[in-house]
Amino acid sequence: MVAFILMMLVLTLFSNTILEYSLPRVSAASPTFGSLIFTVNGSGSVEAAEEVKVISENGAWPVKKVEVEVGDKVKKGQVIVRFDTSDTEEQIETEHLNYEKQQITLEKLQTSYKEAKQAADDKLAAGFARDIESAKLDLDAQKRKVDRLREEISNYAVLTSSQEGVVSEVLATVGALVSPGTAVVNLQVATTSFEFKADVTNEQAKRLKAGDLVKITIPSLDDAEFEVKIQSIQTKKLDQPEGPQNNTPGGGLQQTADQKEMVAVIKDKRLEGGEAGDFEWTKKAGSEEDGKTLVPNSAIRESNEDGKFVYLVSERKGSLGKEYFIRKVKLTVEESDAEYTVVKDGIGPSDRVVTSSNKPIEEGKRVLVSNGDGTE
Repeated sequence: MVAFILMMLVLTLFSNTILEYSLPRVSAASPTFGSLIFTVNGSGSVEAAEEVKVISENGAWPVKKVEVEVGDKVKKGQVIVRFDTSDTEEQIETEHLNYEKQQITLEKLQTSYKEAKQAADDKLAAGFARDIESAKLDLDAQKRKVDRLREEISNYAVLTSSQEGVVSEVLATVGALVSPGTAVVNLQVATTSFEFKADVTNEQAKRLKAGDLVKITIPSLDDAEFEVKIQSIQTKKLDQPEGPQNNTPGGGLQQTADQKEMVAVIKDKRLEGGEAGDFEWTKKAGSEEDGKTLVPNSAIRESNEDGKFVYLVSERKGSLGKEYFIRKVKLTVEESDAEYTVVKDGIGPSDRVVTSSNKPIEEGKRVLVSNGDGTE
């Protein structure tokens, strides 16, 4: 009898060992909490900057006055254009009045709350307490709105020159709105100013905007690095080809639909023009307080039936101890960067998502879990 039990035990161990060798081996990771980091990089070249564009960063107001004319010499920081902010100033007055009204409402609620407490009417007092908290939130939101409008006027009511040079062209017109990222004046600048131009796709251009910082590396200058602001993101202008074969049926030039051009200004005496360079733009989505659940992109799967989903590793007790099996979970996802995807719901921080496997896996099937060093 004892021999029979021992034999059955040996056979069970042997069969489990064979089974484990046949099971898929997966790697798994837990979701993290943080923010996506978006990166755009590419290559471009340096050109002698015959002109520098003075770019508008705000398109909320019409032009009130243009302070320069063609041929004027301007210094860095000199006022180029003044905008008519009267509509926003009136809005600030209105919003400030609303703020004061909300303050009065809050004070009345606080008085009513005190009276209810003195009358020992706890139910009524609790209602007033909730109304007070709601009124405080509304008051805070109203204050931020007023502060934002005032900050816009402080930052953008006048447009100053970003460079020293001579006005070669005035593009702004009194009374007209200027779209953000649009030039209002062109300047002829010193020969130490150069333009770095790089092609970007339309998808990349959606991330970039005029005024963003970009890091440019010039290998021929011992990998010198320049951190400068993007001057403009514009439709790439193609050179006029010879012959009619490259023209569109309507007579215009055929443009590359998925092509934009990023332009940034570099000032350095070592530059001569023609140097090749690489650029990198990086931006974190949101702050630490706005952190979200992140899952490695390698874990995200998709099918016509289920949409986006992940496989989770779950545990259960087996005949010889702990076993791992696969569970499928559908997801609601937001955007992704190069490494992670924001998951809105479906999984929690204690879950483990499958990031890779050496064999096909299915829901409910057993797997072996690798810790990255070959052990389970």
